[in-house]
Amino acid sequence: MGQLLIPVLVGVTSMAAYLVGAKGLRLSHGCIHKAVRRMLDCLGVTLIFLGVNLGTAVIVILAARVLTREFLSLYLVADETLLVLSLIQALIFQGWRDLSGPNVSRP
Repeated sequence: MGQLLIPVLVGVTSMAAYLVGAKGLRLSHGCIHKAVRRMLDCLGVTLIFLGVNLGTAVIVILAARVLTREFLSLYLVADETLLVLSLIQALIFQGWRDLSGPNVSRP
């Protein structure tokens, strides 16, 4: 039962947000597909930033091990904070790309 708490909670709040948006704020039903697509774009950019951040961290830690002869653990980058910061990087990058206009190259 405990494993279902988070998915059920997110499902209920998502449905509530949909109802508030559709009924209360009169948001377009058709635009939800565009919003999901934008979210998936942002998720992809987040994963790219996370991969680059992790790769860079591993290189820096391994270089520090060689150069300083001191042991640094790779576990230093196994922190949820890196995921959150990668998400923030992606949101800023996506916002910047969106605000730069339609002439910007899109992958």
